[in-house]
Amino acid sequence: MARVQVERDEVERPIVAQLQAMGWNHVPGADVGELTADAPFLKDVLARALRRVNRRATDGEPWMDESDIGRAVAELAAVPSGQDVGKANLAATELLLSGLRLNGPSAAHGGSSATVQYVEWHEERRERNEFTVVDQLRVRNRSDKVSVLDVVLFVNGIPLAVIECKSPDLADPIRSAVLDLRHYAGSPLPDDEREGSGLPLPSGVPELFRTVQLMVAATAESAYLGTITSGPEHYHPWRSVEPEDPATLAAELPADTGRLNERHKLVGVVLRPAALLTVVRHYIVPLPAQTDAGGVRTVKIVARHQQYRAAEKAVRRLLTGKARGGPVLEDERGGLIWHTQGSGKSLTMAFLVRRMHLHHRLSEFTVVVVTDRTQLQEQLARTLRLSESEVETAETAAQMEGLLRDGGRRVVFAMIQKYGAGGFTFAAEGDGDGDDRDLAAEYEDAERARRERRAAKLPPVPNFPECNPSSDVLVLVDEAHRSHTKLLHAALRKALPNAAKIGFTGTPIMTGKAEDTRRIFSGGSGRDFLDVYRMADAEYDRVVVRIRYEGRTGEGRVFDKDGLDRNFEDLIRDRTPEERRELLNRWPTERDVAESAPMIRAKAEDMLEHWVTTVLSGGGFKAQIAAVSRKAAVAYHHALRAARDALMVELAAFRPEKVAGVPLEELARRERYLFQAYQYRALLRRIDFVPVISPGEERKRHEWLHWTDPARQAAYIERFHQAFPTYPPETEWAATTPFHASAPRPQTQAGAGHNPWSQQGAKGPAAEPDPVHPDSPVAFLIVKSMLLTGFDAPREQALYLDRPIRDAELLQAVARVNRPMPGKEIGYVVDYYGVFDHLSSALADYEDADVDDTMRSMAEEVGGLAPAAEAVSAYLARLGIADGDLTDFTAVRSAALAFGEETVRQDFDEVLGSFLTVLERVLPHEAGLEYVGRARRWALLQKRIRTLHRDAPGGSFTLRLYGRKVRAMIADHLEGPEIDQVIAPVSLSSAQFDEKVRTMPAREAAAEMGHALRFHLEERVKREDPEKYARLSERLEEILRELPGRFEEQIAAFGPLMDEARKQDEQDPRLAGLSPLEQRLYRLLDQEIAERSGIDVGQADLREVTGAVCGTAATIMAQAAYQGQHQDLAELADKIRMELFKARLRPAAGADLTGLRELAERLAAYAEENRAAFLAWSRGE
Repeated sequence: MARVQVERDEVERPIVAQLQAMGWNHVPGADVGELTADAPFLKDVLARALRRVNRRATDGEPWMDESDIGRAVAELAAVPSGQDVGKANLAATELLLSGLRLNGPSAAHGGSSATVQYVEWHEERRERNEFTVVDQLRVRNRSDKVSVLDVVLFVNGIPLAVIECKSPDLADPIRSAVLDLRHYAGSPLPDDEREGSGLPLPSGVPELFRTVQLMVAATAESAYLGTITSGPEHYHPWRSVEPEDPATLAAELPADTGRLNERHKLVGVVLRPAALLTVVRHYIVPLPAQTDAGGVRTVKIVARHQQYRAAEKAVRRLLTGKARGGPVLEDERGGLIWHTQGSGKSLTMAFLVRRMHLHHRLSEFTVVVVTDRTQLQEQLARTLRLSESEVETAETAAQMEGLLRDGGRRVVFAMIQKYGAGGFTFAAEGDGDGDDRDLAAEYEDAERARRERRAAKLPPVPNFPECNPSSDVLVLVDEAHRSHTKLLHAALRKALPNAAKIGFTGTPIMTGKAEDTRRIFSGGSGRDFLDVYRMADAEYDRVVVRIRYEGRTGEGRVFDKDGLDRNFEDLIRDRTPEERRELLNRWPTERDVAESAPMIRAKAEDMLEHWVTTVLSGGGFKAQIAAVSRKAAVAYHHALRAARDALMVELAAFRPEKVAGVPLEELARRERYLFQAYQYRALLRRIDFVPVISPGEERKRHEWLHWTDPARQAAYIERFHQAFPTYPPETEWAATTPFHASAPRPQTQAGAGHNPWSQQGAKGPAAEPDPVHPDSPVAFLIVKSMLLTGFDAPREQALYLDRPIRDAELLQAVARVNRPMPGKEIGYVVDYYGVFDHLSSALADYEDADVDDTMRSMAEEVGGLAPAAEAVSAYLARLGIADGDLTDFTAVRSAALAFGEETVRQDFDEVLGSFLTVLERVLPHEAGLEYVGRARRWALLQKRIRTLHRDAPGGSFTLRLYGRKVRAMIADHLEGPEIDQVIAPVSLSSAQFDEKVRTMPAREAAAEMGHALRFHLEERVKREDPEKYARLSERLEEILRELPGRFEEQIAAFGPLMDEARKQDEQDPRLAGLSPLEQRLYRLLDQEIAERSGIDVGQADLREVTGAVCGTAATIMAQAAYQGQHQDLAELADKIRMELFKARLRPAAGADLTGLRELAERLAAYAEENRAAFLAWSRGE
């Protein structure tokens, strides 16, 4: 069965049927007709809805006449058409949510102006809306091309959601669907594998997508949710049914459905009519996102299933629970939400507040957010502003009292800086220790003091006075697991006696405190959590990446002098006996050893090697060090600089040509380290390692002010979030030159460099230049306790622990490395203190299952390699393929014929993917190197299978699904010229296709021709000539039915069919003689000019323009200085604009240069997206 038919039967039609069962009105696309870009709405439906929704406040009667309706529709259709679709979508969203200010409405309104609502958002009046689903909707764009959208959901005739359906037979159906959605929206992704393939791509209809809030990529068993700005990595599945009833969903599906799959859940929960409006109004927010170039762009995000589920549960509890008063002794409207670190708790809070403050029964609540860390407060404040509620921060007790007394619709932050014997201290009243103090320890000290006072019969310390007795108060306590929560509850109970309380925690609750904590937040009932989302859930959803820890300290901690020789053995094995004796004499205690110069130097060298070989080479990510003290943090700064400088000297003498051609896994460890570091020497020479510590008592002595100044810290952290820049190739002399900010540091002893253990420092942050060069990328942040909680840094992949840490702080610290980012498959926690050697002690107060969710050893990953590899071998053996059969390219080509069934290919992808995923996590560990050879052979087989069957987007093979470290090991083996000689081109239109096929044995040639024909017909002919597609497809299937196993006859029959299929490419005389790249650029030029009214083609020859643009773009992008950065693209656009002028393109009468400038920018962006194709064109390839 053709894939298009599978899509319709197994995906599209079941979705439409489920939507109908939920109350959507189904109208086939054929009945709708063809929508246009000018007004891509169901106009009759929209007109009816505008009358129904907009009513007079006095008597509830409709007031809009035909003129009012026409103006409202025109305003929605005219949402900034000159902007890109992302900005236009934001503007349209604001119009939909807030309404249109209409001056001079009809007399029936009775006023001088009115607010027109396009959708009835009020929960008690949603029956006024009309919900329509259209399948196979045809939309004609401004270039007169038609796109056919699988499923479009209209609310009141306005498109709010689009579903793209894909056959489950594709290798990656969800990604294929996302790529098509981005094309339809007019914002194709730059890494779309189909670009440059010569295949037709979906035509953009961005005008329809200006109002689209949700985009769904669907296949048979799963569906993923995104927005107008989402790339494939941002789409996410919907695994929850709550707050809906599973029985309700099941009743809306065919009786033989069986279990609910992910597609059923997404459609049944998110796209349910009432829920869709709730999601659009409350659970989609714009966020600033940093680009790799350091800029900022606005993206739209939609809540994940656990965020929606938790917020909706909380709202339901607030609405149905009993407030304190009368017979109700404790408030029953709260609860405890346990969502693991990195799962988006701050956004969950923002969604909850937004939902409350737009709910007619909860809109006047005062929300009090309590936290105890500056970083958490700043992060939460930024996020909660998305709720569009007033946000205030109380920095003193007096401010807090005043804000609580005022009450009203607002969010109030209480940042508790410290707890002492006198009670809570707020941010502006603290002593400046900031985030480097241990609040739990302070609480325990205060409790001891309290017990002593009670023993001495001293009067108790008074807590907060009563501030607000209203029950319209919700207290959100962040990190509710902390040991001071019980006391905080008592203080808030007095200040806000009738408030509801919801606690958030990202870590499990200690077994001894679990009952107390749940009772505090659950009205004394000790009920279970309001919502739970564990680390295992987050890993499964890819909300976070896996965390794996590795010990690098032997036995770890130092308990006595005699044990020093034994401890840290892997770090000091090269030290002389004299050096070891010196260590014993000078650093007798555990902290002394951790702060000692030789130990920090040894650890710094080891950290740098681990970072270069595992983190930098694995994706260009960054690292954090948790040091035992502020003093050690500063010491690490200098030790890492010294280790880097020594590495640069060693690299100057390294000759990579001596190991050229040697597989990386066969090199000795030091050679492998130097070979990998050599590739990054330009970056290594420039990076810096920056302490971020809170000021303590040493500030009175003016010490370490460089590292404690808040303004500089903020700048360092901002640079840490930025991607590493790309540098031009290094000259040989540059490789030895370190990149420092100031003059050489004073020498304290030969070869030691600056003495980081000196107690001297700057007299003020402005007294000396910044010690970090302004152009130095920040690769490491070095902390004691700051940034170990609430610090969200997706670029951080490694945490190096060199301090004692336990309980919740340990669970939170390791989660710093679990934030996802493209290319980041795992987070590393490397233990230099022995914390994980005593994990059962450090986490003794937690359930084992909860700890296992969060912490797993790297040894587990290593142990998983052998069974994963054996699974691949066993699967191939069942197909009659042994590893010995894959030793040469011809044998690989023959083995690929065993994968004719789509299910067989999918199973192989799955079992090989599991192996390569484990290998990616283990590399560059020594244990993984022995498996690299097998990975090469199996990946080559997969490439042959993928290209033969054209399963991937564009029909080609890509290494995109492999991890970066695996790609580095096997890429050369998969992309050499000898490989290309035995693998035919994907495209039937390629001039080399026939030549390659002629060299193949008959069975292989027949398979290649048949698959190429089917792919060509489905991907090209089907879109442009449906009648021809049906006729040739039937002939292809007829040949395969009538000539099974008769390969020579199949080849003979395929020949005329291929000739007829290829004629499609010769029908446009304008493209005759142009290369494939020139043909694509010509079509783009033609389309862009047609869409821009401000350009006059006049006497210009578009063929001439096409050649000029190709030549200019290829010349500029071939220059060594061109890096594809913003400034490079701006220069390229200027050059292209000059070529457009030379080719006699001009502004239209009455227009300015805007149209030509935008055209040049679009062409420059296209050239950058297809840089490889342009460079190949310049070489005549």
